[in-house]
Amino acid sequence: MNKIPVKKIKGAVFDLDGTLLDSMPVWDEIYAAPFREYGIDVPDDYLLKVNHMGLDDCVRYTLSCTSLPCNEEKLISVWHERASKAYAQSVSLKEGAAELIDALRSEGIRLAVATALPYSLFIPCLKRLKIYDAFDFFSSTDDVKHGKDSPEVYLSAARGLGLEPGECLVAEDSHVGIASAKRAGFFTLGVYDAASADRKDEIEKYADVFVFKLTDLMSMIK
Repeated sequence: MNKIPVKKIKGAVFDLDGTLLDSMPVWDEIYAAPFREYGIDVPDDYLLKVNHMGLDDCVRYTLSCTSLPCNEEKLISVWHERASKAYAQSVSLKEGAAELIDALRSEGIRLAVATALPYSLFIPCLKRLKIYDAFDFFSSTDDVKHGKDSPEVYLSAARGLGLEPGECLVAEDSHVGIASAKRAGFFTLGVYDAASADRKDEIEKYADVFVFKLTDLMSMIK
C-alpha cells in the first residue's frame, strides 16, 4: 500500500463534500428539489456535472442546460433554504475524518479547505462538528474565477498556507477536482464516495493514493 510522504508534505488541502463531510446524498436532494417542485425528471447526468461547481456556475449550467422553468432568484432560494438547514443541523463527518485531522496536525502538517461550498454553509457546519479550529486557511470556488475543473481553488489554499503545490496534498472525491489538482503539481489523495462510484477508475488514475475509507489513512501517516 502506498504511503503519504509525511516528511515531504507540509500542508493538506481538503475538499469537504464527499471527502470530509458525508453530504453528497444531501446535495442530491437539494439539487433535485426544484425539478421535483415543477414535476420534471432530473437529467441523468445532472448531479454528476454540478457537484463540483461553485454556486454561480451551477446556476448558469442549470438554467442554460436543463428544462427547469424558473429564474435565478427562485432556484437559489430553493437550494439555499434546504442547504442551510442541512448544514446547520444534520450533515455529518465521514468516518475517521476527525481522527485523520488530529493525526495530520500531530505530524505538524498545516490544514486548509478547498471547497465549492459558500462560506455561509460550511463555516457553521465545521464549527458545529468541532473541527473549524483545526484549519489554518479556507478557500471557496466563490473566491476564484472557475470551479474545480481549474486548480485555482487548490492553489489559493496552498498560498494561504504559505506553501507550494509540491509541498501539499489535495484530498478529493471528485474526478474533476483530483485531475486538476494533479495537473497543478499537488500530491493527490483520492477518497471514495458512493456518489462518485462510477468515476472511481478515473479518480484512481489521478490519485497518488486512493482509499475507500479515511480510516485506511491512519497507517499511512505514522
